[in-house]
Amino acid sequence: MNKNVLQLLRARVRDVIPAVTELRRRIHAHPELALQETRTRAAVQQALRGTGLEVWEPLLGTDFIGELRGAGRGTICLRADMDALPLEEKTAVPYRSSIPGRMHACGHDGHTAVLVGACLVLDALREHLPVSVRFVFQPGEELVAAGATLVQRGACRGADAAFALHAEPGLPVGCLSAREGTMNAAADVFQVEFVGRGCHGAMPEKGLNPIPIAADAVARLYELHKSANGQDGSVVTVCAIRGGTNDNVIPDAATIQGTVRYLVKERGDELQASVQSAVTAAAEGTGAEVRISYDRAYGIPVSNSRRAVRLVRALATENLPAGSWRETPKPSMGAEDFAFYLQGREGAMILLGMGEVAPPLHSSAFDFNDDALPAGILLLSLIALHADNL
Repeated sequence: MNKNVLQLLRARVRDVIPAVTELRRRIHAHPELALQETRTRAAVQQALRGTGLEVWEPLLGTDFIGELRGAGRGTICLRADMDALPLEEKTAVPYRSSIPGRMHACGHDGHTAVLVGACLVLDALREHLPVSVRFVFQPGEELVAAGATLVQRGACRGADAAFALHAEPGLPVGCLSAREGTMNAAADVFQVEFVGRGCHGAMPEKGLNPIPIAADAVARLYELHKSANGQDGSVVTVCAIRGGTNDNVIPDAATIQGTVRYLVKERGDELQASVQSAVTAAAEGTGAEVRISYDRAYGIPVSNSRRAVRLVRALATENLPAGSWRETPKPSMGAEDFAFYLQGREGAMILLGMGEVAPPLHSSAFDFNDDALPAGILLLSLIALHADNL
């Protein structure tokens, strides 16, 4: 890229920051849960009206996809997720969530704003685009892994590469980070119901108490976790247990719920079988019925391609302030449905620093740091303008 284009790029990034910041805060104030992002989609559509985007018909109803045509034949996808979490916000910012029990606690408002900013910047530099750029504003990343469905329905059709940013507390503001290979774990969730026979707490012999059976299953799953974690870092965690409502009534059933995380796709089958074996063994010989639900919606890890990370590393090192790039030391056990965008193509998930003392993701105190917007917009724009180097 020649110096004149780089100067134009930097100037355009500066120009869009006020509008993008206002958009980010407006989205933050009106969070919408997975597959309900109608207001957010409308805000994105309004912000990008007047650009040269070729807008697609929605694939899932609340997604927004548009494409800028470049000079070459290739296509890359830039993706942002838009949904919020079912969590009560406990910040004091003036744009805090206006909807009780919902908030942007994972930075998706910022991801959306960054991608809008990149689109506005690249629209002004269309003549310099070496490839076409598809902007994918995705609903339902949390809980439902709608990215898998979006990709299945054609969001990445014909794309050679895909990139996304994710807010990362603990990194300096605006710092960028990634690693070659596995970036995020695959994630399964399970629910197990142990069905016994309720009775009076004073006469347990007249019923079949499911609570000790559930407790035994929790202990067995903890042992499984220790074994699996020691073997390859896999995680088996029981996160909820429910059974009974009274101090003298044995319930008919008790339920446990949890998650399984792993870094190699092929490990999923083995861990699922081990979980099922553990909970079945806990009930064996008791007479209790075991009902198991096991969901593999996020069943593949995020795997960054070597070529994509090398490109991003070079762009960040050459075009952002010194120290703006840090190599991600190890994979995160958090899951991301961006994994499905990367199947069969180049690409990377890149972390964007929120500050070294920022509240953690999925915390009621989290708020995307607007000071990171320029770095995110600049990086995505640079990726698009250099995508012919992949």
